[in-house]
Formats: sequence, structure tokens, C-alpha cells
Amino acid sequence: MEIILLRLDRIGDFILGVPAYKALRQAYPQGRITVVVPSDVVELAKTCPYFDEVYIFDALWLLPDHAPMDRWKSAWKLIKFLRAKKAGVVINFRYQNRLDPLVTGLSGAGKRAGFDLGWVSLFLTDKVSQPGKELHQLDRNLFLLQAIGVTAADRHLEMWFDEYDKKTAEDHLPAQELLPGTPRIAVHIGASTPAKRWREESFEVLIHELHALTQADILVLGGEQDLGFAHEVVDGLECPIINLVGKLSLRQMAALIKHCQVFVGCDSGATHVAAAVGIPVVSLFSAANEVEVWKPWGQKVKVLTKHPTCSPCRSYECKRDDGYFCMAEIKVEDVVAEVKTFLEEGH
Repeated sequence: MEIILLRLDRIGDFILGVPAYKALRQAYPQGRITVVVPSDVVELAKTCPYFDEVYIFDALWLLPDHAPMDRWKSAWKLIKFLRAKKAGVVINFRYQNRLDPLVTGLSGAGKRAGFDLGWVSLFLTDKVSQPGKELHQLDRNLFLLQAIGVTAADRHLEMWFDEYDKKTAEDHLPAQELLPGTPRIAVHIGASTPAKRWREESFEVLIHELHALTQADILVLGGEQDLGFAHEVVDGLECPIINLVGKLSLRQMAALIKHCQVFVGCDSGATHVAAAVGIPVVSLFSAANEVEVWKPWGQKVKVLTKHPTCSPCRSYECKRDDGYFCMAEIKVEDVVAEVKTFLEEGH
């Protein structure tokens, strides 16, 4: 049987779907499972052992600044691809845009599963009602699978990388070994939107405080899109760091932070990667999304957030004009305290 999963969203969404992919593979051990992902997720999907094939598709209706006609053309392009594949099952995990169930419903598959978004879900064979407001995204994925009779016994996350990823990442580290007892702390400065990003002066003070407190080997991480922001953070530092912003792929970053004692980051795909690797995570969470739904998954996760009346705003940038910014309300001393607690628990 050919099973196609539409996983058209971001890095964090993909990672929080891992228990669902595993459950599908266990339910259909002889099935051929294909996943369709956007370009920034493909490197993770290609190493996932639960897929037989990976396709790249950047859905324009999920990206900003595209005309309505371009979005419809993008949806039709995916529909034609799905119909050509003649799959037995198509599953779409998204529930925020009406084009998602429409694409799934017109895929031509015998079984077409997705969330019910009204009349556009008419062509789905297996419609699932909207998930509860407090249900975590990981469980929302599993909730959808129940519609086609698949249950998951394992809700743990996984992360995959190979020896090349590990070797390439380690080549960026200093040649000298750490002194015994010296911790290694990863600080990821990136975020997908300005509304989710901590301020540069907060990161700068945090790094100074962590080094003064622990003499830690501090890795500053981020993607190429964070290079400008990184200069604002790093240029004023007077303590030693290892600046890896823009130098690592996602899998290389995963290989490197696996050997860190703590990870600090905002609401970003990298923070979900760290949680999936299994190291302690201090997550700095904005009011842009529901914390209980989108927080990193794991027993070693501590989320620091505020709950203003405007939450969840779902804004690209904070739209308040009264000087309040939820991320600025997360204090450096609180982050330091959580990092210190994790380090003490690790001894």
C-alpha cells in the first residue's frame, strides 16, 4: 500500500510528528510511506527511518506575501502530483488553512484523512474534528491517526544524524579538550519571527552571566538568517564563546548539542531539535503561540513565558504600542537560575 503523508509545515511540526510516523510504520510494516515536506525540513526527513521516500514541496499558500492566484496554482500543482501517485492513503496533519483538507480531499486516494475545516473537508473520507485547545501538537498528530485506526504506544521523540554530521560539527570546535567538570552550554539566538525572539541585550547579558557562573564552554548557535542579529549579540561580548551561527546544518547542530549539558533557545525549530536529542532545554516562549500546544516535548524541558491578555497573538511582530513586549518580560536571572538547576541535577 502507498501511504503519503503531507507534512507541509515547519521544523518543529515535523519533529513533533515523529511518534505518529513511527506508529504508521508499525501499523503498515510492508507499506510504502512517502512524506512531502518543505525544503527547510528535507534534511531531517531524509534520515527518518520510517519513510521510504521524501518529496520536497514548498506550499505557497502557507508562505507570506503570495498572491491568491499563486496560492491556488500551488495547491493545484500538489493535487496533480498526488493524483499521479495513485496512493491508497493520503494523510494531512495540518488544520490551520482551508486549502489543506481540499488538497487532501482531491488527491484521488482511496482513504483521505485530515481535520474537518468545514465545507472544504467534504471530499475527505476520514474527517477528524478540531483538536482540543489545550492538546499538545504531538498528541494532535496522534489524534488524527486514530481516525484511520492507528494508535501509538510510544510518544518519545527521536533525532537522527550520521557520522558525517557528527564529524563536520566537531570540526568547528576548538582542538583542546575541555577541563574535567567544565559544562558545555548551547545558546540558540534564532527565532522564526521577531515576535518570538528574545532581545539581543538579554542574550548578551545571559552569556556573560553563564560564563561568570560556570566558566562553561558556550556555543552560540543560529541559522544564516540570524547572522545580522548575531553580530549585535556577539560583538559586545567580553567572555570567550564559540560562534557557530550560520555554520551548521540542522543535523550537524543536533550532533553537536547532544554533548551539551543544557540548551537555551526561543520558540524555534532548533529548540525542538534539542528536546528531541534529549538534553535539558530552557525554552523562552513568546505569546505568539499557545504554550501548552507548541512547547518543546520532553521531561527535561523548562518553559519560561508570560501570559499577557493578547496571547496568543499569532503575530509576525508584536503589534502593541504601549511599550510592553512579552519576550522582554523574561528576565535573564530566571534563565540563569533554570540553567543552574539543570547543571546541578546533571552532577
